[in-house]
Amino acid sequence: MAADMNLRVSDSRVDRAFLVALLVASALGTCLGIPWAIAVLGDPASVWLSTLVEGPLLLVPASAAGVWLGKRAGLASDLRELVSNTSAGWARLRPGLFPAGAIGLALGLIGFFAQRSVPGTAWVLGLRNPTPLDWLLRSLSAAITEEILFRLGLIALVSWVILSIVKRAEIRVFSLWVGNMVSALLFAVAHLPQLSGHASALHVALITYSTAAGLVMGAVFLRYGLVSAVVAHFTCDLVANVIPRLLANAHP
Repeated sequence: MAADMNLRVSDSRVDRAFLVALLVASALGTCLGIPWAIAVLGDPASVWLSTLVEGPLLLVPASAAGVWLGKRAGLASDLRELVSNTSAGWARLRPGLFPAGAIGLALGLIGFFAQRSVPGTAWVLGLRNPTPLDWLLRSLSAAITEEILFRLGLIALVSWVILSIVKRAEIRVFSLWVGNMVSALLFAVAHLPQLSGHASALHVALITYSTAAGLVMGAVFLRYGLVSAVVAHFTCDLVANVIPRLLANAHP
């Protein structure tokens, strides 16, 4: 009995440490995206206001869902194991980094060539304002915050809801993949193409790409964990959004 109680106390401490790590990462990720948002919107006051409101409103519940609902859904996390100071965390993290980087590179190359096929006049003017550094910070910001929100939080929530209704442990994997699909669709909605005019075919193509990318990054998350999903996301954005702008600045 005493051993079980000590285990529960230790587990509770790990949960709290995991939550703190997620909240710190969320705050950092949110702040990194501010220069890009100011460059696009040109209104620092509204950017700071939305940052102070939307960040906590979305990322705090997503972090909590990832910590407690994810555990109930049997969703493991490399980051949780890392903050528990166990060797299992590093053992889980290392194998996923290279595949995640390779997958992110492949997705980024697809995005890179897809964007090059879009006429320059189709993009909204504000997207031309950020510097490559702004885009780099934005890419890191999106990788951190969106993986916490869409992958960790949403997949955990959807899986937990399904398991709570059906109450059959054998559908756990199915529930996680349903969560991945829901997450990918909402990820695509959040990334509706910022194009001027009514380029419907371009909208459909880019939405399809965002959905597929969300599914793939969700698969990375389910297979390797949150840190690997962040690596895949950041590598994708780096190749698709940062490098093209660096090349454009080098060859005006």
